Amino acid sequence: MASTHLETAGEELLLSPLAADFAALVAASNSSKNSCFSILGEEILYNICENCHMAIETDTYYFCSYCNGAYHKECVESPSIYHSSGHPKHPLQLLWFEQYPNSRCFSCPCYGTFSCLLYYCLVCDFALHIICSREPTSLTIDNPKRHKHTLHYFPRKSTLACDVCGLVDDDYSHLLYTCLLCDFLVHKRCIDLPYVIKVSRHNHRLAFTPSNPFKESADCGVCYQKIDINYGEYSCVKGCVYAMHSRCALRSDVSDGKELEGEPEETYENTKIFEDKGDGVILHQGHPCHQIKLEKQFHDENKHCQACMLPFYGDGNVYRCMQSCDFILHESCAYLPRVKQFMLHVHPLILELAYTTSCFMCRKCDRNSCGFAYVCPIEGCDWKLDTLCASVCEPFNHYSHPHLLFITCGEYTSIWCSICQSWLRQPFNCVECSFVLCFRCATLPHKLRYKHDEHLLVFSYKEHADDDELYLCEICEKDVIPQEGLYACNECEVTLHVDCLLGRDPYMKSGQTVVTSDKETIHYLPNTYPTRPICKTCGRHCPYKIKIKTSNGDLFCSYACYQEHLYNL
Repeated sequence: MASTHLETAGEELLLSPLAADFAALVAASNSSKNSCFSILGEEILYNICENCHMAIETDTYYFCSYCNGAYHKECVESPSIYHSSGHPKHPLQLLWFEQYPNSRCFSCPCYGTFSCLLYYCLVCDFALHIICSREPTSLTIDNPKRHKHTLHYFPRKSTLACDVCGLVDDDYSHLLYTCLLCDFLVHKRCIDLPYVIKVSRHNHRLAFTPSNPFKESADCGVCYQKIDINYGEYSCVKGCVYAMHSRCALRSDVSDGKELEGEPEETYENTKIFEDKGDGVILHQGHPCHQIKLEKQFHDENKHCQACMLPFYGDGNVYRCMQSCDFILHESCAYLPRVKQFMLHVHPLILELAYTTSCFMCRKCDRNSCGFAYVCPIEGCDWKLDTLCASVCEPFNHYSHPHLLFITCGEYTSIWCSICQSWLRQPFNCVECSFVLCFRCATLPHKLRYKHDEHLLVFSYKEHADDDELYLCEICEKDVIPQEGLYACNECEVTLHVDCLLGRDPYMKSGQTVVTSDKETIHYLPNTYPTRPICKTCGRHCPYKIKIKTSNGDLFCSYACYQEHLYNL
């Protein structure tokens, strides 16, 4: 029997031919001919296997001194040919994943893609993680809650739909189980789906409901497509006319997938964030030092709401500090709920009020704000939303489009916004046409004031503009493209770019001092002098209402330019 020698930590190791196959693959993958692949028997220094990305929990493992990679002993000594009970028709070959980058494991619960090696059938496109191949496929499964009879493994590809999720899923169609007594077919991954779940897009829990051909079909609350009554769904436990496809309900942005059957419902105390003192006076938790009083039709364009950071144009009531403080809130912002369930996040968000020496970036519009934030309280979850994005809900009615808008794409799907042409994740889209709207454009103020116009300017968007329609921005004197949105006064024929009017940091206020994550202090200052400073990054005269000055005196026209400067250091 042929054998292969590899260097070890102190002695020569004789490998079997099967282990030698892996060693040859490792050697072939390295550009250097001097690569050293060793087996160690000592305290674990590297706790993640480079091949399967699972934890190394023993003190014996393989180590490559060239790339500093650690490997399970089992992963290294995997045979080059493997006969799997999950795929009895053909043997599986040990292959590098670069050869078949779209292959996915048909066994593990995460259904993940591959790292370095996989077992693969070239004939049937069947693949397994090496670590998954160690567990034999269950030929029968008993799950009385899912089906009253024993389910049997069906080892061939099938174009039949799963009775639980209703899908013919090519990626997972190898792992099917069927009942020999009934006309019942189920994906392996669907057998153990939870029966009761909490979702982000509905106030009540949803429970799994099997097929009901006598029930009226409903639209899915996630993708807004019809739910086939011949297959399972998740529907409201309180009797609301609300349901989701099984797969849609278990998307990572819709549910955490935890089984809640028999579990008491979690409740968050949604107490008010203010104390009513009577006569239009309240004590707000965002400004606990003084009481604030209701004023009607307050107008001062130079002052901003501490919650949403928008200016006051006299179109609504405000709460204003009764002392000399500069604390003002829109009436609606003063009444914000302490706890909010956002439609795209599985955890309830808690209102955070104090951003006096810092700022945050909104998860959905990617803009910095020093206003109030809705924050996820779960450790390790970095969700933060400004109050404008947090207030948006489905269906969304936007003045720029005649149809209602929904969010139907997944958490990691990006689409071009029809207005700003930005490539952003999980925007609103129209189910009747191809219109797409990102959160940044969805939360732009409908009306704004321009200092050289007596009228309010209105945001407008033209999907189709005539070639002879020419618009010029009054601030930068460059062309304005109506398909990308603009602010305009129809009476005075004034047109402005969105950024020229709002600035690139519209939710940061002048006078704010921020200590960044790298402990640098930056100042947001008014940019009102006739001579505009030159931005250190883009080299332009700073055109916006506010500028950024660092502690060493560098000037930037926006936070984006400041970040680019740090990136280039």
